[in-house]
This record gives sequence, C-alpha cells and structure tokens, in this order.
Amino acid sequence: MVKARRVAVVDRRRLSVLLADAPSEIVLRRRDGGGELRVPVRDGEAILDAADVPLGVWEVDVAARRANGLVVVGDVRVRARSEDGRLVVEAAALPPHAELRGVRVEGEALVVDVDGSLTARRRGGADEVPAPDGRLPYAALGEGVWDLYAGGLRVGRRHDGLPGKRDVVVFPARRRGGLEVRPYYTLEDNLSVRVGPPEERPGGDGDGPELAEPRTRGSLRRYVLAPLAIGVHRAAVALLRRVLHVRARGDGDGDGGVRILLMHAWGLGGTIRTTFNVAGHLAERHDVEIVSVVRRRERPFFAFSEGVAVTALDDQRRGRRGGLLRRLPSVLVHPDDHVYALCSLRTDLALARWLRATRGGVVVSTRAGFNELVAQLAAPGVVTIGQEHMNIHSHLPGLTRAMARHYPRLDALTTLNDEDRRDYEAMIGPGTRVERIPNAVPPLGGAQADPDAEVIVAAGRLTRQKGFDLLIAAFARAAREQPGWQLRIFGSGPERGALQRQILDEGLYGDALLMGPTRLLGEELAEGSIFVLSSRFEGFGMVIVEAMSKGLPVVSFDCPRGPAEIVGDGVDGVLVPPEDVDALARTLVGLMRDPERRRRYADAALAAAAAYEADVVGRRWDALLDELGVAPARFQGVNEGSSR
Repeated sequence: MVKARRVAVVDRRRLSVLLADAPSEIVLRRRDGGGELRVPVRDGEAILDAADVPLGVWEVDVAARRANGLVVVGDVRVRARSEDGRLVVEAAALPPHAELRGVRVEGEALVVDVDGSLTARRRGGADEVPAPDGRLPYAALGEGVWDLYAGGLRVGRRHDGLPGKRDVVVFPARRRGGLEVRPYYTLEDNLSVRVGPPEERPGGDGDGPELAEPRTRGSLRRYVLAPLAIGVHRAAVALLRRVLHVRARGDGDGDGGVRILLMHAWGLGGTIRTTFNVAGHLAERHDVEIVSVVRRRERPFFAFSEGVAVTALDDQRRGRRGGLLRRLPSVLVHPDDHVYALCSLRTDLALARWLRATRGGVVVSTRAGFNELVAQLAAPGVVTIGQEHMNIHSHLPGLTRAMARHYPRLDALTTLNDEDRRDYEAMIGPGTRVERIPNAVPPLGGAQADPDAEVIVAAGRLTRQKGFDLLIAAFARAAREQPGWQLRIFGSGPERGALQRQILDEGLYGDALLMGPTRLLGEELAEGSIFVLSSRFEGFGMVIVEAMSKGLPVVSFDCPRGPAEIVGDGVDGVLVPPEDVDALARTLVGLMRDPERRRRYADAALAAAAAYEADVVGRRWDALLDELGVAPARFQGVNEGSSR
C-alpha cells in the first residue's frame, strides 16, 4: 500500500493526496461494497474532485497516519480522514439549512435576509438572541461563537456556486470594548458570528520567486550598494568567462537538445505556464529539458509537460542544507534582476557547473538576468536564445545597460509584442535576430463562458503592477449603478492584505472577492461574463488570451505593452486609458447592462484567440530553430515529464 505524505484541500472543490510513491492511480472502494472509483496520479499527486464522489464511506488504498481535509459542494460534505492508519473519504449529505439571500453589516448590527425568524445561539451553551426582523444587534452578543438559525434551520449559503466562502469572504469587524465582533462563514458555508479578542489576519502571502517584487530603491541601496553589487557582478562574470574558456562561437553540431533555463519550474506564474507550453510542443521534434535555477516547492503548481525532463540546480526546499554559500549573495545573477535576492553563491556554483557541462544544442533563457549571463558564458557551439517576457522599460537601469552590452552576443532574442521588438532591435543592432513570438494559450478546462453570468473575473499576481487596487475602486463605482454583480480576483501575492482592507473600506465584502491561486483557471474563467486586466504595465498579458479562449469579452487598460496588440477595441473588448478609474467604471457599467454586446464580443474573442493556440505559436518556434540551424533530435523523448 502506498503512503500519503499529505492530504490537503485545493481550489475549494477538490482534495489533493500527495503520495510518497508514484502509482498510476489510487482506488477508492465503498465500504458497503457499492462500487469503486479510480483516480489517476500525476507527478505523485492524486486530485479528487468532491463532485465526483457519490454519497458513502470510501476506503482508499493509501496509508495515511494523519488526514484532515473538508470540502463542501452544494449540500454535500466530502471529508478525508485517517482511520486505523488508512485514508478514508466520506461523502455525506449536509442537514437541511435555511438558504441565505443576502447579508450586510450596518453600523453595530448584522442584517440577514433569510426566510423565517432569525435567532443567534451561543455555541456550546443555551443562550439565544432573537432577531425576528433579521437585524442582529452586536450589543446583545456576549463573548463566544454565535451560530445563526431561521425557522429552526441553520442559516447558510450553499447554492450560489461559490464553495469555500470561509477563505474568500471577509466581513468587516467591529470593536466593542476589548472584543472584536466579526461575522464569518464556517467550513460548511454556514454563517456565524465570533465575539472575542481581536484576531491577527494574514496581510499578504508569497507564492514562489518567479514573479517576485522589485527591490526597494532607497538612497543607500540605489546610490551605494547597488553600484557596488553590479561592479562585483561584472568582475565575477568576467573571471568565470576566463575560467570556462568561453570564446567566439565555434562550429558545434547543434544536436544537443533544447535546454530552457527557468527561475522556478515548481512555482506559479505566467512565464512558467507558457514555458511548459513551448517545451511540450518542442518535445515533438527535439530532446527538451527545463532547467530550474531554484526549487522551493515540494510539488509543481502546474503539471509538467509530457516528454520534457525537469531538473533543479539549487534545491531550496525547507529542510535542505545550504551551508555558508546559501547565506552569501549571488555574484552571477545581476543585482537589478528582481529575483536576485532569491539566489546565492550556492546558486552561482550550480549555474557555473551547468554552463560548463552544457555543450552543443540550444539554451533558451527566460528572463533578462539570465539572458545576459548566458550570452557571456555559454560554451562555443551552443545556440543561445533569450526570451523577454517584460517590456523593455520595466527593467532597472543597471540591468538595461547590461542588456545593451551583452544581448548582441545572443543568436536570437524573442519578444512578446512588436513595440518591444522594434525597441530591442534599436538597442542591440543588426547582429542578433529579434523575433516577435507571443505566448501560447495553454489548454484550459471548463466550458465556454456564459454571457449572462453576472460575474467579472480578473487574475494575476497580487502586486502593484497588476493594478487590482484600481480595479476594486472602479468596481465599487460600477456596483453602485449595477448591483448584483460579483468581482472575483484570482491570484496570490504581497498586496493581498491591502486589497482586502480596500474591499472592506468600500463595503464590497460580499461582492469583491480575493479568490486565491487556482489550478483550474479555465473553469473559473467560465464562471464569468467579463474579464478585466487592470495592469499598470505588462509584457504581454497572456491571461487576456486565456480569457478570450473561454469566450470572455475583455476590458483592459491600454497600458504598455501588449493589450493593444491582443484586444480589438470595440470588436472583442474595450481598451481604456491607462489607470483611468472613472473610464474603467463607465466601461464596466456599459457592458454589465448590455448582454447582447457581451455575446457579440465573446464570439469575436473566441475567433481572435485561435491565433495564439499552442500549435500556431509552436510552429513559429520550429521555424526559428530551423533558421538557426538546430536539427531535430534523432531520438525523441516519449516519457512523461520527470523531475529530479
């Protein structure tokens, strides 16, 4: 029997079983002999969708010393638990409840819209507070947890299509004496009120280094430490270049496969997702390996592509020993690259060894700091291709100067839009081929979006760049004119706490929701009828194409750069002047009131997204490699993606 390393809830609808071994599937057998379920295992993980589990107790052929996961979908509760050292999954119908139609905080009271006479009962005691008109005054509640009932039934909200509200709906708190009063949803999507000492709520989160925030630019750092670090970087790379005997490129056979250098293959981010798409396509003709500079997660957020090997140079998972080298800053990664702080001398050593061992074939690097490093240190005979995923003006000055010096050594540079292509051509001159190759839209699950859904969707890292503060401000104005709509923002990041406070300040706690990261972006996009990109700047805006591929009209700031090359203004979406909150609000209201225009834009969006399908974009990569003289591999990889 295989062992479970962890059982956890993902995406509010599903349970993840992380296995110590890697069988092809796990089997659930109903205890009463009423059948069995087979769940496939990919990359050592089995994902169990709660909606697929019929009622009953299911024994799983997995050993688990501890398991405690609960998912509620509609009126069914699916719980994972450990019983006699074995994993058991139980699907049971929840007791009948009184469905909540609406809830809001008004001053020092909770106003509940539900059928029946409302009553609050203190959990674990006999105290009751009646609120027959649906208005529950906080002054009547003593310390403890108060569960709400109507007509003798527990008050909950399970039929709104939004499971797991405990994680995404945050109600405003009120202070009374030394206590805090805050309504909340329970794990079973019932409504309760907690009265007690103030709770510390997390203000932000981090989710891997791939989209790390730019470093701060204080005077000391900017004018003293940064130039010193850049000087050390230049000297270290020059010295290593001599050690590795890197000279002008020779006549290598170009038959060593395709290696793609990525910051964090196990993380969450647009660069990671599109890299997997490209790698999967190239693996049809070449031996392809994704080389991850660091590894900081136990399991990858996105599934690895079939036929593609994945390796990590610097394993930074918790509990891995790094020694003194881990505590010393990197000298090979440029200090003005935003992932500099996540690298160390240990990372440098691993990078240097890998570069020394790489002979022949192609190296594709995926961020500016790696591009300039590979341009200087790649061995003779290696074809070097740099990818630019950000617009040229988003880089810090020191890195921009290094790019101008070293990008001419690359064999090719790819950009995501034509404006950047022209700017990079001007920067590096005619010696290096500069090619526009946009990101490819990955295959997404879920149905086509419903134009009648009153849901606006946005997605991205919760950073200032993505402008979700502007979106929330615009939605607040739009919601006042067109109530009943909901805004769902998917992603994680350091701005989560500030955005949650803004939602509470705007009184949008039931309408604007920070949904967290999701592996089911296609399914979540399909729940909406409008997609919004509110970024202050972009390199491309891949999520726009993903939304269009699901039939969503797009409203986007016309920010630099990318959206204007994707969105047909007035055809499949609307471009709004950059950072213009009033214009964004007016545009949203217009689309919210016009379902026919949403349908028209949705049809055009589906047609436009076809130009970004993986095969279409993949053929552009095939053509580039052919023109650079990279021959297909004689032996193609045929196994599923692996990691080590």
